[in-house]
Amino acid sequence: MQKVKILGIAPYDGIKSLMLQIAEKRNDVELTAFTGNLDDGLAIAAKYENSGYDVIISRGGTADLIREHCKIPVIDITLSIYDIFRSIKLAENSTNKYVIIGFPAITKNAHFICDILHYNIKICTIHNETEASNALKGLREEGYDMVLCDMITSSLAQKYGMNSILITSGSESIEAAFDLSIQMSVSINKIRNDVTFFQMILENHPHPYLVFNDNLQQIYYSGFSSEPQPVMDEIRKHLPLVKSEGYQKSYFEHGGLLYVLIGKEHTENGQSYIIYYINQRKLPLALTKNGIYHISKEDAYDKFFNSFYGITHSTQNDFMSIEQYAESDYPVMILGEHGTGKEQLARLLYANSKYQNNPMIIIDCARLGTRGWEFITGDNNSPLSDTKTTIYIKNINSLSNDRFMELLSIIKDLNVHRKNRILFTNTLDKDVSLHYSEKIINTLSCLTLTIPPLREHKDDIPNLASLYISVLNMRFAKEIVGFEPAALKLMQDYNWPFNFDQFKRILSQLVNATTTSYISADMVSAILGKELSDTIQMDNGKIYVNLNQTLEEINLEIIKILLNQESNNQSKVAKILGIGRSTLWRMMQKMDMVKTEE
Repeated sequence: MQKVKILGIAPYDGIKSLMLQIAEKRNDVELTAFTGNLDDGLAIAAKYENSGYDVIISRGGTADLIREHCKIPVIDITLSIYDIFRSIKLAENSTNKYVIIGFPAITKNAHFICDILHYNIKICTIHNETEASNALKGLREEGYDMVLCDMITSSLAQKYGMNSILITSGSESIEAAFDLSIQMSVSINKIRNDVTFFQMILENHPHPYLVFNDNLQQIYYSGFSSEPQPVMDEIRKHLPLVKSEGYQKSYFEHGGLLYVLIGKEHTENGQSYIIYYINQRKLPLALTKNGIYHISKEDAYDKFFNSFYGITHSTQNDFMSIEQYAESDYPVMILGEHGTGKEQLARLLYANSKYQNNPMIIIDCARLGTRGWEFITGDNNSPLSDTKTTIYIKNINSLSNDRFMELLSIIKDLNVHRKNRILFTNTLDKDVSLHYSEKIINTLSCLTLTIPPLREHKDDIPNLASLYISVLNMRFAKEIVGFEPAALKLMQDYNWPFNFDQFKRILSQLVNATTTSYISADMVSAILGKELSDTIQMDNGKIYVNLNQTLEEINLEIIKILLNQESNNQSKVAKILGIGRSTLWRMMQKMDMVKTEE
């Protein structure tokens, strides 16, 4: 057995000698002993605190003082009942009037002896040197000329001309202190070995983690080196949220890796900590470029409440409240025409759901391409393999029928919709088939949320306009009060084919161009008159295209409309546009929306 290394600090030489004699007879301790009382004893302990001692043995007030300032465990040499009783019997041989005075460790046992043996001895309890001095002065005035005490009080008694009998610790008390030191050392070493063992396991864990204290300062890191600074910045950005809500999970892409960051609050012995677990995944492709990206609750709230829909509260529904949809576990199919704010509503549902502290994964089927499709349907890191996550799938009509059926089969067979919350959006348009939407709704038992077009609640236009004009006034440094009556009537009479997106854009143009307090009917007529030309005549009828975009954006919109209309048949779309398939493919590739014809 390895010897326990003990630092002995005795208040007087007698105890030091006795400690050395007893240690000499034992083979389980290695003792170094010094003499030092109170502050002198503390100075010795401080000097040797980092010298590898397992335990400090001391007595009385000196032991208490060392315990307050040193990290090494301190064992008291207790004054036993036998030690105090020996001193009382010794005092009985004297004719002096005596009193027992000392720290609680002495007086507690003294009271016990006097109660049991019916001794009528005055007992005075002190807690420091000042109390001892004051007590001795009073006792002297009361006629006491001898004290039974410890070393501190014995030294003071001489100043008041009082005799003293030192209550000494016997060999059995020192033996007991050694035994207790060995027991404590064995227990502490076992705990240290356990801590070292588990720390070794954690250090060799494949995924690092960080620990922050209640002041959000990093106090531990399990990896071999710190994480890249952008990752650390992302973690620190979310620390206040973890502290307030207890949990948060987020994704962060950096250097070709996807970092899964999970923060949890933990309380131990009344102290709060935040533990961040970091899982690094090598990505086979750039997710965002391939139509797969993620946002946090904060991002979702920020984008919604800074959008037209958040400002004007234009996402109301007549049948169920947004809160009811958000609280439900069922998948949701959000339907609406172009420009009705379907994606903003999906963000709002996510930000109010029970999975709000996990990220929302957005899968844009129009931008997946071959590699993106292979990733979500076959990779272990696919969002479809996640749990307790909100998955938002949009532009489902961009998929071929084979891909759509494969995706729906994966979701159903793997219970993706039960392990996560899934949101879908689809556009209500006479040229867009609702077959996919109906199939999803019936297969997955979706809730449906239909956003009415602006033309169906034109009475709301004055209120919507006022709310958004107030924002535009700040943005453009304007002081516009509203519309002239005739101008407002023109706004209400217009059909708004692109709904709120178009309404927002027109308001921005009107506010920016108006130099008076009211927007005039002439101004509205001029701008809306231009909008009437924003249609393109195709052989099979009219389709609406927003011409207030760049040429590339207009091309993209035309291609997307035609692909939806022709069920992703690229040959037919190329024929309609009068271009070759290779030209169409290059255009789609350039716009980051390559499709592979099944």
